[in-house]
Amino acid sequence: MSKIIPDIESLKSVVKINATVNYGIVQPFINDAIDIYIEPQVGNVIVELAEQGNDTWLTDRMRRALGPLAMALATDEFSVMFGDSGITVDNQRDKKSPANEAKIAAAKNSLFYRGMAALDRLIDGLERKPTDYPDYRDHVALQNHTPCFIGSAREYQDIGLVNIEYSALSYRTIYPTLLQLQERSVKEMLTVDLYSRLLSSDIDNPQAVLLRVMVIRFLANKAAELFTSQTTRNERTSAQGSRPEYQPVIRPVYQDLSDTGNFFADQSNYYAAEINSFITDNSDALNVVKSNNAIDFNRADKKIFTSCT
Repeated sequence: MSKIIPDIESLKSVVKINATVNYGIVQPFINDAIDIYIEPQVGNVIVELAEQGNDTWLTDRMRRALGPLAMALATDEFSVMFGDSGITVDNQRDKKSPANEAKIAAAKNSLFYRGMAALDRLIDGLERKPTDYPDYRDHVALQNHTPCFIGSAREYQDIGLVNIEYSALSYRTIYPTLLQLQERSVKEMLTVDLYSRLLSSDIDNPQAVLLRVMVIRFLANKAAELFTSQTTRNERTSAQGSRPEYQPVIRPVYQDLSDTGNFFADQSNYYAAEINSFITDNSDALNVVKSNNAIDFNRADKKIFTSCT
């Protein structure tokens, strides 16, 4: 039994549910919601602290996330019964009938949105109290152990200039894509040595500091382009059926249904061009030797044509 939501009355404080529902029916979904959604984001130690019930702020904030997420998991199964006759529904006269599929999907999406929004607020509260919750800080350090040019949701928004409403969940959803983009795209634009120096953040050269800002803005906009593209969203959700997907908050919301343009794509292309031009113009200050791909024929021993005798 979860002490965060130990009974139906506790669940009723955060979601709309009939008090006559047997808690034993709901309990498996509560346990699963902790394992699927809560613990990966805050760590098992923080969940254990909330289970103890001594920290009322932590327990209350976690309950507000856990309740809706548990019910979102339960929604599909609540509408059917499992028995000797297989999967059935109760549709007798003078009794309530199961909701149609559209209403079930709407309820599930609403519960999922409420739960993830509450989880985002819980994470924000934990990050604002690092001395009170050092175990959460250690959990985040283990999760984000690979160096990234954009180290937090605040850097993504304040330096990258892409509005994600400072959402830690949005940043964590985008984080693997950022790592792939910096490894594939940014490393190609920079030399290996310059890439390592900028990634370490241990730079005092004004030109290098400015270049790092350009890299962050390129990454932020390129990732935003991918996550706001309708095509890539269809690819992500096509195999999920009716399961809700957490969508990172990225403003402005852009769906390229008919227009093939994308604001974030234009911005990422702009910063990519700026990065290349900046490196060329400041190669000495950045201690970079850019390779020249032009073929050098300005030598006596190199000729395009030869004479035949």
